[in-house]
Amino acid sequence: MKNLSILFLLMAIGLPGFSQQSIEYHLDETYPLKVNGTVYLSAHDATISIVGEDRQDIAVKVDYQVNSKGIEWGTREFYMEVTPADGNLYITEHRKGTKGIVGYSSTEYNIIIKAPKGSSWDIKGDDDEYKIRTINGSISIVADDADVILKGCQGKQFYFDLDDGNISMDQAAGQLTSRMDDGNLEIANSSLETIDYRGDDGEVALQTSVGPNAMFKFIGDDAQYDIVITSGGGTFTIKHDDGRIDYDSNFRLMDKEEERLVLSLTGGRGKVVISGDDIKVNLSAPAAN
Repeated sequence: MKNLSILFLLMAIGLPGFSQQSIEYHLDETYPLKVNGTVYLSAHDATISIVGEDRQDIAVKVDYQVNSKGIEWGTREFYMEVTPADGNLYITEHRKGTKGIVGYSSTEYNIIIKAPKGSSWDIKGDDDEYKIRTINGSISIVADDADVILKGCQGKQFYFDLDDGNISMDQAAGQLTSRMDDGNLEIANSSLETIDYRGDDGEVALQTSVGPNAMFKFIGDDAQYDIVITSGGGTFTIKHDDGRIDYDSNFRLMDKEEERLVLSLTGGRGKVVISGDDIKVNLSAPAAN
């Protein structure tokens, strides 16, 4: 109790390091970028908005602010390094936090980027929120605890490696690779040719066509799959242990074993494979009715 009384007294009279502090960093610049160039972005704990436009450069706006009050050890630092190279752009966050704080700290961190529609993106982060619109190049995101929303992105290659994250897409084509734990994947209006999904404890809501060369593979335990086939068809193989499988009358049962079910849907030669323990699968093809 005596030590606490001394601490409060020192705080009241202005102990060195005990004060209300803030650090700010702002960037608002335009850089060269090829219309089909690649942007390499590394940032953490940020709200990130990326918009594709008809332009031949890239505009980067960063607003970072930390407000703290209390006793801190060490010095806070933050800056964004932006480097054009060979028609591409590297955006790298550099920060140094305090070693400890008695008190509180709040952070506001926003990144807004306007880039050519044809640009590709290689993103690495942690605890971020991504809103990406009308980007037609490839998109790769590796992050923990991230939420990703893609709207109007017409690229042909998507790669996601998330943990405790959610992905929402309003359209997708080409190839999709996804690695997730405790996360949800939602895709509407899909015409993907290849899906390679691996995730546990998640939900997949997919509205898709199944083309003649389509190959969809879903692997994960304790997962739920709600898949709506909008056109096409093929063979659907479900390997499960303690699973619940539901499908509408458009699917025809080809083979059934204790831990394996094979269905067919007239209209194509695609292949869909779903496997895992304790899974729930709901297949429907309303377009075939």
